[in-house]
Amino acid sequence: MLPNLSDYQAFLQRLQASGGDRSPALAVIDLEGLGDIDAALGYDATDALLRQAGEALATALPGGSVGMTGRHQLACMLPHVDGSGFAELAGHKMLRVLGEPFPCGEREVLLWPRAGLALSQGLHPVAPRKLLTQAYAAMRQARRERVRLRLHAPGATETMLEGVDLWSQLGDAIEDGSLHLEYQPQISLRSGQVESAEALLRWDHPEFGAIRPDIMVRAAEGTDLMPRLTHWVYNTALRQCAEYRQAGLAVGVSVNFSADDLQEPEVVDLVAQSLDLWGVPPEQVTVELTETAVMESHDAAARDALHNMKQLGLRISMDDFGIGYSSMERLLRMPLDELKIDMTFVHELISSPPHQRIVESMIGLGHKLGLTVVAEGVEDADTLNRLRALGCDLVQGFYLGRPARLPHFMKQVSGAQPKANG
Repeated sequence: MLPNLSDYQAFLQRLQASGGDRSPALAVIDLEGLGDIDAALGYDATDALLRQAGEALATALPGGSVGMTGRHQLACMLPHVDGSGFAELAGHKMLRVLGEPFPCGEREVLLWPRAGLALSQGLHPVAPRKLLTQAYAAMRQARRERVRLRLHAPGATETMLEGVDLWSQLGDAIEDGSLHLEYQPQISLRSGQVESAEALLRWDHPEFGAIRPDIMVRAAEGTDLMPRLTHWVYNTALRQCAEYRQAGLAVGVSVNFSADDLQEPEVVDLVAQSLDLWGVPPEQVTVELTETAVMESHDAAARDALHNMKQLGLRISMDDFGIGYSSMERLLRMPLDELKIDMTFVHELISSPPHQRIVESMIGLGHKLGLTVVAEGVEDADTLNRLRALGCDLVQGFYLGRPARLPHFMKQVSGAQPKANG
Protein backbone atom coordinates (compact mmCIF):
# COMPACT_ATOMS: atom_id res chain seq x y z
CA MET A 1 0.00 0.00 0.00
CA LEU A 2 1.40 3.40 -0.97
CA PRO A 3 1.41 6.01 1.81
CA ASN A 4 -0.20 9.35 0.98
CA LEU A 5 -0.80 8.50 -2.66
CA SER A 6 -3.77 10.86 -2.82
CA ASP A 7 -1.94 13.64 -0.97
CA TYR A 8 -0.29 16.18 -3.28
CA GLN A 9 1.24 18.10 -0.38
CA ALA A 10 2.84 14.95 1.05
CA PHE A 11 4.45 14.17 -2.30
CA LEU A 12 5.71 17.75 -2.60
CA GLN A 13 7.28 17.50 0.87
CA ARG A 14 9.03 14.25 -0.10
CA LEU A 15 10.23 15.94 -3.26
CA GLN A 16 11.59 18.93 -1.33
CA ALA A 17 13.37 16.56 1.04
CA SER A 18 15.16 14.99 -1.93
CA GLY A 19 16.88 18.26 -2.78
CA GLY A 20 20.30 16.83 -1.99
CA ASP A 21 20.08 14.08 -4.62
CA ARG A 22 22.75 14.43 -7.30
CA SER A 23 20.69 14.08 -10.49
CA PRO A 24 17.01 13.38 -9.86
CA ALA A 25 14.50 12.97 -12.69
CA LEU A 26 10.80 13.63 -12.30
CA ALA A 27 7.87 12.42 -14.37
CA VAL A 28 4.29 13.70 -14.31
CA ILE A 29 1.97 11.10 -15.84
CA ASP A 30 -1.55 11.89 -17.01
CA LEU A 31 -3.86 8.84 -17.09
CA GLU A 32 -6.33 9.86 -19.75
CA GLY A 33 -8.49 6.74 -19.51
CA LEU A 34 -9.57 7.56 -15.97
CA GLY A 35 -12.06 10.17 -17.20
CA ASP A 36 -14.13 7.37 -18.73
CA ILE A 37 -13.85 5.32 -15.51
CA ASP A 38 -15.11 8.27 -13.44
CA ALA A 39 -18.11 8.59 -15.74
CA ALA A 40 -18.91 4.90 -16.08
CA LEU A 41 -17.95 3.36 -12.72
CA GLY A 42 -17.58 6.23 -10.25
CA TYR A 43 -14.87 7.79 -8.12
CA ASP A 44 -14.23 4.72 -5.97
CA ALA A 45 -13.22 2.69 -9.04
CA THR A 46 -10.94 5.52 -10.18
CA ASP A 47 -9.27 5.75 -6.76
CA ALA A 48 -8.66 2.00 -6.72
CA LEU A 49 -7.10 2.14 -10.19
CA LEU A 50 -4.87 5.06 -9.21
CA ARG A 51 -3.60 3.08 -6.25
CA GLN A 52 -2.92 0.06 -8.44
CA ALA A 53 -1.07 2.24 -10.93
CA GLY A 54 1.02 3.85 -8.18
CA GLU A 55 1.92 0.46 -6.73
CA ALA A 56 2.89 -0.81 -10.19
CA LEU A 57 5.20 2.17 -10.68
CA ALA A 58 6.79 1.78 -7.24
CA THR A 59 7.44 -1.93 -7.91
CA ALA A 60 8.90 -1.33 -11.38
CA LEU A 61 11.14 1.56 -10.28
CA PRO A 62 12.84 0.67 -6.98
CA GLY A 63 14.05 3.71 -5.09
CA GLY A 64 11.54 6.00 -6.75
CA SER A 65 8.93 8.06 -4.94
CA VAL A 66 5.38 8.01 -6.29
CA GLY A 67 2.58 10.44 -5.50
CA MET A 68 -0.70 11.78 -6.84
CA THR A 69 -0.60 15.33 -8.21
CA GLY A 70 -4.05 15.59 -9.79
CA ARG A 71 -7.37 13.82 -10.10
CA HIS A 72 -6.04 11.67 -12.97
CA GLN A 73 -2.30 12.24 -12.52
CA LEU A 74 0.63 10.54 -10.87
CA ALA A 75 4.17 11.79 -10.39
CA CYS A 76 7.32 9.72 -9.92
CA MET A 77 10.68 11.00 -8.71
CA LEU A 78 13.80 8.94 -9.52
CA PRO A 79 17.11 9.74 -7.77
CA HIS A 80 20.49 9.58 -9.51
CA VAL A 81 19.49 9.44 -13.18
CA ASP A 82 22.59 9.65 -15.36
CA GLY A 83 21.60 11.79 -18.34
CA SER A 84 18.59 12.43 -20.55
CA GLY A 85 18.96 9.08 -22.32
CA PHE A 86 18.51 7.16 -19.09
CA ALA A 87 15.66 9.47 -18.09
CA GLU A 88 13.82 8.71 -21.34
CA LEU A 89 14.42 4.98 -20.87
CA ALA A 90 12.83 5.27 -17.42
CA GLY A 91 9.95 7.25 -18.92
CA HIS A 92 9.27 4.57 -21.52
CA LYS A 93 9.37 1.94 -18.78
CA MET A 94 6.73 3.89 -16.83
CA LEU A 95 4.54 4.09 -19.94
CA ARG A 96 4.97 0.37 -20.58
CA VAL A 97 4.04 -0.52 -16.99
CA LEU A 98 1.00 1.78 -17.00
CA GLY A 99 0.01 0.78 -20.52
CA GLU A 100 -0.91 -2.76 -19.45
CA PRO A 101 -4.57 -3.51 -18.62
CA PHE A 102 -5.49 -3.11 -14.94
CA PRO A 103 -8.21 -5.17 -13.24
CA CYS A 104 -11.33 -3.26 -12.26
CA GLY A 105 -13.98 -5.56 -10.82
CA GLU A 106 -14.77 -8.10 -13.50
CA ARG A 107 -13.21 -5.91 -16.20
CA GLU A 108 -9.75 -5.00 -17.38
CA VAL A 109 -9.24 -1.37 -18.33
CA LEU A 110 -6.58 0.70 -20.07
CA LEU A 111 -5.35 3.93 -18.46
CA TRP A 112 -3.74 5.55 -21.57
CA PRO A 113 -0.74 7.20 -19.88
CA ARG A 114 0.97 10.33 -21.19
CA ALA A 115 4.13 11.60 -19.47
CA GLY A 116 6.33 14.67 -19.15
CA LEU A 117 9.91 14.32 -17.89
CA ALA A 118 12.26 16.83 -16.29
CA LEU A 119 15.89 16.22 -15.32
CA SER A 120 18.21 18.03 -12.90
CA GLN A 121 21.87 17.80 -13.90
CA GLY A 122 25.15 19.65 -14.10
CA LEU A 123 26.74 22.39 -12.07
CA HIS A 124 23.44 24.18 -11.40
CA PRO A 125 20.86 21.58 -10.36
CA VAL A 126 17.18 22.44 -10.61
CA ALA A 127 15.33 22.93 -7.34
CA PRO A 128 12.81 20.13 -6.66
CA ARG A 129 9.74 22.35 -6.83
CA LYS A 130 10.85 23.86 -10.14
CA LEU A 131 11.59 20.34 -11.43
CA LEU A 132 7.94 19.48 -10.85
CA THR A 133 6.94 22.67 -12.68
CA GLN A 134 9.07 21.61 -15.66
CA ALA A 135 7.65 18.08 -15.68
CA TYR A 136 4.12 19.53 -15.75
CA ALA A 137 5.07 21.74 -18.68
CA ALA A 138 6.56 18.76 -20.56
CA MET A 139 3.43 16.69 -19.97
CA ARG A 140 1.24 19.47 -21.36
CA GLN A 141 3.56 19.75 -24.35
CA ALA A 142 3.17 16.00 -24.93
CA ARG A 143 -0.61 16.45 -24.81
CA ARG A 144 -0.52 19.30 -27.33
CA GLU A 145 1.76 17.35 -29.69
CA ARG A 146 -0.27 14.14 -29.21
CA VAL A 147 2.79 12.10 -28.24
CA ARG A 148 3.14 9.77 -25.26
CA LEU A 149 6.39 11.14 -23.80
CA ARG A 150 8.14 14.50 -23.86
CA LEU A 151 11.37 15.56 -22.13
CA HIS A 152 11.39 19.13 -20.86
CA ALA A 153 13.33 21.50 -23.10
CA PRO A 154 14.63 24.61 -21.27
CA GLY A 155 12.91 27.76 -22.48
CA ALA A 156 10.31 25.88 -24.52
CA THR A 157 7.36 26.95 -22.36
CA GLU A 158 6.42 29.53 -19.78
CA THR A 159 7.31 27.11 -17.02
CA MET A 160 6.68 29.40 -14.09
CA LEU A 161 3.25 30.41 -15.31
CA GLU A 162 2.27 26.88 -16.32
CA GLY A 163 3.64 25.18 -13.26
CA VAL A 164 2.80 24.16 -9.76
CA ASP A 165 3.19 27.64 -8.28
CA LEU A 166 0.49 29.09 -10.52
CA TRP A 167 -1.63 25.97 -10.03
CA SER A 168 -1.67 26.36 -6.24
CA GLN A 169 -2.17 30.15 -6.38
CA LEU A 170 -5.07 29.74 -8.79
CA GLY A 171 -6.76 27.47 -6.28
CA ASP A 172 -6.40 30.20 -3.67
CA ALA A 173 -7.69 32.83 -6.11
CA ILE A 174 -10.92 30.89 -6.63
CA GLU A 175 -11.53 30.97 -2.88
CA ASP A 176 -10.45 34.53 -2.05
CA GLY A 177 -12.25 36.41 -4.81
CA SER A 178 -9.17 37.42 -6.83
CA LEU A 179 -10.75 36.26 -10.09
CA HIS A 180 -13.35 38.25 -11.95
CA LEU A 181 -15.32 38.14 -15.20
CA GLU A 182 -15.54 40.63 -18.03
CA TYR A 183 -18.29 40.63 -20.66
CA GLN A 184 -18.03 41.33 -24.38
CA PRO A 185 -21.29 42.02 -26.23
CA GLN A 186 -22.46 39.86 -29.16
CA ILE A 187 -24.62 41.91 -31.49
CA SER A 188 -27.21 40.85 -34.06
CA LEU A 189 -26.50 42.14 -37.56
CA ARG A 190 -30.23 41.92 -38.31
CA SER A 191 -31.57 43.98 -35.39
CA GLY A 192 -28.47 45.82 -34.20
CA GLN A 193 -29.30 44.77 -30.64
CA VAL A 194 -27.06 43.06 -28.10
CA GLU A 195 -28.31 39.48 -27.90
CA SER A 196 -25.71 37.91 -25.64
CA ALA A 197 -22.36 38.49 -23.99
CA GLU A 198 -19.32 36.26 -23.73
CA ALA A 199 -18.08 35.84 -20.15
CA LEU A 200 -14.27 36.11 -20.11
CA LEU A 201 -12.16 34.99 -17.15
CA ARG A 202 -9.67 37.50 -15.74
CA TRP A 203 -7.02 37.29 -13.00
CA ASP A 204 -4.81 40.20 -12.01
CA HIS A 205 -1.96 38.31 -10.35
CA PRO A 206 -0.14 40.34 -7.66
CA GLU A 207 3.29 39.33 -9.06
CA PHE A 208 2.81 38.50 -12.74
CA GLY A 209 0.06 40.96 -13.61
CA ALA A 210 -2.77 39.93 -15.94
CA ILE A 211 -2.69 36.17 -16.56
CA ARG A 212 -4.07 35.03 -19.91
CA PRO A 213 -7.12 32.73 -19.65
CA ASP A 214 -5.44 30.01 -21.75
CA ILE A 215 -2.54 29.89 -19.27
CA MET A 216 -4.99 29.54 -16.39
CA VAL A 217 -6.74 26.69 -18.17
CA ARG A 218 -3.43 24.93 -18.93
CA ALA A 219 -2.48 25.23 -15.26
CA ALA A 220 -5.77 23.64 -14.21
CA GLU A 221 -6.26 21.04 -16.94
CA GLY A 222 -6.03 17.43 -15.85
CA THR A 223 -6.26 18.28 -12.16
CA ASP A 224 -9.12 18.56 -9.69
CA LEU A 225 -8.78 22.34 -10.03
CA MET A 226 -10.36 22.36 -13.51
CA PRO A 227 -13.93 21.51 -12.45
CA ARG A 228 -13.69 24.00 -9.56
CA LEU A 229 -12.55 26.74 -11.92
CA THR A 230 -15.25 26.02 -14.50
CA HIS A 231 -17.98 25.86 -11.85
CA TRP A 232 -16.82 29.22 -10.44
CA VAL A 233 -16.90 30.81 -13.90
CA TYR A 234 -20.27 29.29 -14.84
CA ASN A 235 -21.98 30.07 -11.54
CA THR A 236 -20.59 33.63 -11.45
CA ALA A 237 -21.65 34.23 -15.07
CA LEU A 238 -25.20 33.08 -14.36
CA ARG A 239 -25.40 35.12 -11.16
CA GLN A 240 -24.29 38.26 -12.97
CA CYS A 241 -26.48 37.48 -15.97
CA ALA A 242 -29.45 37.30 -13.60
CA GLU A 243 -28.36 40.67 -12.20
CA TYR A 244 -28.25 42.48 -15.54
CA ARG A 245 -31.47 40.83 -16.71
CA GLN A 246 -33.23 41.98 -13.54
CA ALA A 247 -31.97 45.49 -14.38
CA GLY A 248 -33.88 45.30 -17.68
CA LEU A 249 -31.19 44.04 -20.08
CA ALA A 250 -32.68 41.12 -22.03
CA VAL A 251 -29.24 39.72 -22.87
CA GLY A 252 -28.00 36.14 -22.66
CA VAL A 253 -24.55 34.87 -21.68
CA SER A 254 -21.93 32.57 -23.23
CA VAL A 255 -19.56 30.58 -21.02
CA ASN A 256 -16.44 28.72 -22.13
CA PHE A 257 -16.01 25.06 -21.17
CA SER A 258 -12.97 22.83 -21.76
CA ALA A 259 -12.78 19.26 -23.03
CA ASP A 260 -11.81 18.24 -19.48
CA ASP A 261 -15.08 19.67 -18.16
CA LEU A 262 -17.13 17.27 -20.26
CA GLN A 263 -15.41 14.34 -18.54
CA GLU A 264 -16.58 15.39 -15.09
CA PRO A 265 -19.42 13.10 -13.92
CA GLU A 266 -21.24 15.92 -12.11
CA VAL A 267 -20.91 18.65 -14.75
CA VAL A 268 -24.51 18.42 -16.00
CA ASP A 269 -25.90 18.42 -12.44
CA LEU A 270 -23.84 21.51 -11.57
CA VAL A 271 -25.04 23.26 -14.72
CA ALA A 272 -28.67 22.45 -13.86
CA GLN A 273 -28.26 23.59 -10.23
CA SER A 274 -26.92 26.99 -11.28
CA LEU A 275 -29.78 27.43 -13.74
CA ASP A 276 -32.29 26.74 -10.95
CA LEU A 277 -30.44 28.89 -8.43
CA TRP A 278 -30.24 32.06 -10.55
CA GLY A 279 -33.37 31.62 -12.65
CA VAL A 280 -31.73 32.42 -15.98
CA PRO A 281 -33.75 30.94 -18.88
CA PRO A 282 -31.67 28.05 -20.24
CA GLU A 283 -32.16 29.18 -23.84
CA GLN A 284 -30.30 32.36 -22.88
CA VAL A 285 -27.17 30.40 -21.85
CA THR A 286 -24.61 29.21 -24.41
CA VAL A 287 -21.85 26.73 -23.62
CA GLU A 288 -18.82 27.45 -25.82
CA LEU A 289 -16.19 24.81 -26.60
CA THR A 290 -13.25 25.23 -28.95
CA GLU A 291 -13.39 23.32 -32.22
CA THR A 292 -10.56 21.07 -30.99
CA ALA A 293 -12.41 20.34 -27.73
CA VAL A 294 -15.62 19.51 -29.58
CA MET A 295 -13.83 17.17 -31.96
CA GLU A 296 -12.00 15.46 -29.07
CA SER A 297 -15.26 15.04 -27.17
CA HIS A 298 -16.28 11.93 -29.06
CA ASP A 299 -16.23 9.44 -26.20
CA ALA A 300 -19.53 8.41 -24.64
CA ALA A 301 -19.21 10.48 -21.44
CA ALA A 302 -18.41 13.75 -23.22
CA ARG A 303 -21.03 13.21 -25.90
CA ASP A 304 -23.68 12.42 -23.28
CA ALA A 305 -22.75 15.56 -21.33
CA LEU A 306 -23.27 17.74 -24.41
CA HIS A 307 -26.60 16.09 -25.26
CA ASN A 308 -27.80 16.38 -21.64
CA MET A 309 -26.93 20.08 -21.58
CA LYS A 310 -28.85 20.47 -24.81
CA GLN A 311 -31.85 18.71 -23.21
CA LEU A 312 -31.71 21.21 -20.35
CA GLY A 313 -32.33 23.89 -22.98
CA LEU A 314 -28.80 25.33 -23.21
CA ARG A 315 -27.28 26.29 -26.54
CA ILE A 316 -23.99 24.66 -27.64
CA SER A 317 -21.43 26.65 -29.60
CA MET A 318 -18.25 25.61 -31.41
CA ASP A 319 -15.67 28.36 -30.80
CA ASP A 320 -12.59 29.14 -32.94
CA PHE A 321 -14.17 27.42 -35.94
CA GLY A 322 -11.77 26.98 -38.84
CA ILE A 323 -8.49 26.44 -36.99
CA GLY A 324 -9.12 22.88 -35.79
CA TYR A 325 -9.66 19.61 -37.57
CA SER A 326 -13.42 19.13 -37.87
CA SER A 327 -14.76 16.18 -39.77
CA MET A 328 -18.23 16.46 -41.26
CA GLU A 329 -19.26 13.15 -39.70
CA ARG A 330 -18.38 14.31 -36.16
CA LEU A 331 -19.77 17.77 -36.77
CA LEU A 332 -23.15 16.27 -37.65
CA ARG A 333 -23.20 14.14 -34.48
CA MET A 334 -22.63 17.08 -32.15
CA PRO A 335 -25.71 18.89 -30.74
CA LEU A 336 -24.55 22.29 -31.97
CA ASP A 337 -26.56 25.49 -32.20
CA GLU A 338 -23.80 27.89 -33.17
CA LEU A 339 -20.46 28.25 -34.97
CA LYS A 340 -18.01 31.02 -34.04
CA ILE A 341 -15.62 31.94 -36.84
CA ASP A 342 -12.12 32.41 -35.47
CA MET A 343 -10.78 35.96 -35.53
CA THR A 344 -7.77 34.80 -37.61
CA PHE A 345 -10.06 34.74 -40.63
CA VAL A 346 -12.08 37.81 -39.66
CA HIS A 347 -8.98 40.02 -39.32
CA GLU A 348 -7.96 39.28 -42.95
CA LEU A 349 -11.47 39.48 -44.38
CA ILE A 350 -10.99 42.82 -46.19
CA SER A 351 -7.36 42.49 -47.29
CA SER A 352 -7.40 38.85 -48.44
CA PRO A 353 -9.86 37.48 -51.04
CA PRO A 354 -9.03 33.86 -50.03
CA HIS A 355 -9.98 34.68 -46.42
CA GLN A 356 -13.23 36.22 -47.63
CA ARG A 357 -14.06 33.08 -49.59
CA ILE A 358 -13.33 30.93 -46.53
CA VAL A 359 -15.52 33.08 -44.28
CA GLU A 360 -18.31 33.04 -46.86
CA SER A 361 -18.06 29.24 -47.02
CA MET A 362 -18.16 28.95 -43.23
CA ILE A 363 -21.27 31.12 -43.02
CA GLY A 364 -22.93 29.08 -45.77
CA LEU A 365 -22.02 25.78 -44.09
CA GLY A 366 -23.35 26.96 -40.75
CA HIS A 367 -26.65 28.09 -42.23
CA LYS A 368 -27.09 24.87 -44.22
CA LEU A 369 -26.67 22.98 -40.93
CA GLY A 370 -29.29 25.22 -39.31
CA LEU A 371 -26.75 26.95 -37.04
CA THR A 372 -26.30 30.55 -35.94
CA VAL A 373 -22.96 31.96 -37.15
CA VAL A 374 -20.95 34.39 -35.02
CA ALA A 375 -17.83 36.26 -36.17
CA GLU A 376 -15.38 37.35 -33.48
CA GLY A 377 -12.57 39.88 -33.76
CA VAL A 378 -14.47 42.65 -35.61
CA GLU A 379 -12.29 45.74 -35.31
CA ASP A 380 -13.45 48.15 -38.05
CA ALA A 381 -16.51 49.28 -39.99
CA ASP A 382 -15.39 47.72 -43.30
CA THR A 383 -15.16 44.25 -41.74
CA LEU A 384 -18.54 44.73 -40.06
CA ASN A 385 -20.21 45.74 -43.32
CA ARG A 386 -18.63 42.85 -45.23
CA LEU A 387 -19.87 40.35 -42.65
CA ARG A 388 -23.35 41.84 -42.93
CA ALA A 389 -23.23 41.43 -46.70
CA LEU A 390 -22.10 37.82 -46.33
CA GLY A 391 -25.10 37.03 -44.12
CA CYS A 392 -23.35 36.55 -40.76
CA ASP A 393 -25.80 36.49 -37.83
CA LEU A 394 -23.89 37.86 -34.82
CA VAL A 395 -20.64 39.77 -34.35
CA GLN A 396 -18.33 40.70 -31.51
CA GLY A 397 -15.05 42.59 -31.30
CA PHE A 398 -13.35 45.76 -30.10
CA TYR A 399 -15.13 47.93 -32.70
CA LEU A 400 -18.45 46.96 -31.14
CA GLY A 401 -17.48 46.76 -27.50
CA ARG A 402 -14.45 45.80 -25.45
CA PRO A 403 -14.71 43.29 -22.61
CA ALA A 404 -15.76 45.09 -19.44
CA ARG A 405 -16.57 44.29 -15.84
CA LEU A 406 -20.25 44.05 -14.98
CA PRO A 407 -21.05 47.69 -14.01
CA HIS A 408 -19.38 49.14 -17.12
CA PHE A 409 -20.87 46.43 -19.35
CA MET A 410 -24.36 47.28 -18.08
CA LYS A 411 -23.84 50.98 -18.84
CA GLN A 412 -22.39 50.14 -22.24
CA VAL A 413 -25.30 47.92 -23.26
CA SER A 414 -28.03 50.18 -21.90
CA GLY A 415 -26.45 53.27 -23.50
CA ALA A 416 -26.03 54.26 -27.11
CA GLN A 417 -27.30 52.08 -29.99
CA PRO A 418 -24.54 49.68 -31.05
CA LYS A 419 -22.59 50.44 -34.26
CA ALA A 420 -23.83 47.19 -35.83
CA ASN A 421 -27.12 49.01 -36.50
CA GLY A 422 -25.53 51.71 -38.56
